[in-house]
Amino acid sequence: MKKNTFSITSSSFRKDLRKLGLFFLLLIGLFLSSCGDRKTAKEIVDRPTVVVLSLDGFRWDYAEHTHTPNLDKIAKNGVVAQSFIPVFPSGTFANHYGMATGLFADNHGIVANRFSCPILEEDYNKGNRSTVRDGRFYGGEPIWATAQKQGLRTAAFYWVGSEADVMGIRPDRWKVYSNRFPYGDRIDTIASWLSLPEPERPHLIMWYYHQVDSDGHRYGPLADSLLLTVQMKDSLIGVFFEKIENVPNRENINFIVVSDHGMAELSPDDRIIRLDNHIDRSWIELYDGGTTTAHLKAAEGKKDSLYEALKKIPNMSVWKRGEMPERFKFGNHPRVHDMLILADTGWIIGRGNRTYTFKGAHGYDNLHPDMHGIFYAMGPDFPKGKTIPSFLNINLYPIMGELLQIELPEHDAEADIFSRLFSEQDQP
Repeated sequence: MKKNTFSITSSSFRKDLRKLGLFFLLLIGLFLSSCGDRKTAKEIVDRPTVVVLSLDGFRWDYAEHTHTPNLDKIAKNGVVAQSFIPVFPSGTFANHYGMATGLFADNHGIVANRFSCPILEEDYNKGNRSTVRDGRFYGGEPIWATAQKQGLRTAAFYWVGSEADVMGIRPDRWKVYSNRFPYGDRIDTIASWLSLPEPERPHLIMWYYHQVDSDGHRYGPLADSLLLTVQMKDSLIGVFFEKIENVPNRENINFIVVSDHGMAELSPDDRIIRLDNHIDRSWIELYDGGTTTAHLKAAEGKKDSLYEALKKIPNMSVWKRGEMPERFKFGNHPRVHDMLILADTGWIIGRGNRTYTFKGAHGYDNLHPDMHGIFYAMGPDFPKGKTIPSFLNINLYPIMGELLQIELPEHDAEADIFSRLFSEQDQP
């Protein structure tokens, strides 16, 4: 009996021992896994920080016409592009979201500042914050979502798409847009984010100033009042440099200044294309767009008549949906409707007898020099004192991806843009 009892106890003991061994193996695995996580966390902390500031409507040549010592400092100690080419249409929302996703407007869906969306049966309007914050309107994967998926923290102080739940994700820190928020307070906020403890500190910060654009519309490009605004925005960059001088990891910050588009001067002459003088307005069921470009949905049975009438109007171009020249990379998205009209640079499309008092406009052909913006960059990952050729602004996306050391989803930008532009060796 004792032998049998001992045999049963021995067998049970061996089973318990095997269970105990498995338990310890599990503990060891968890320990090694946690060590791996800590290593990964350290690797993330040691990555460069990327801060991107957008100066809406800052044309490529503004700095040549007024005093901009802080932008000049960036150019001297970093890189400056001859110009930063927008995507079409050369408007604020299409380009800011394009920079964030690396996609043309046809592929990310923000085809204008305002548009109708037949599939969602809703209208998108930059002035309607409920639509701006609705992630259903936004295609692609914005850089903050990509970064967060790979363990980085992100922040945005006004960037198109950052208020929306795109893919169910917003930046870790973000702000509800208000152009009344004081500029100095914005700088203080960015500096405070950069001063956070390591686990909370963002590796990517994107922020935005609107006033160069609004004053460009109001006064016209190169007007004295506009150039004073340019000087003020440059001085704020200097204030930012002072504020972050002593933040942790200061030497590891890459700072980039861009703009979404430029600005064209409107002639004091009456350069207004009055559609009502050329077409029967009953032929148009839906008119989306602004004063330089618009998408039209024709009334039933009137598509051909409308198109033929629009073709005859001088100082503008018209294309049926899907027939724009390839270089525009635009016009196939369902939100473009039946056809698109584009005013010649310096002309505007007027509706009714409305009067227009603004002196500058954008939204024109994105390859026109007046539509080009700026790119300045300075930091540990950029060469010093280098002028680079003009390049398309959606390439900001892979540049940020390279700096943040993250893998990017499919996009429309150049995969090797960073090495092509920022190699220490001049390209042949």
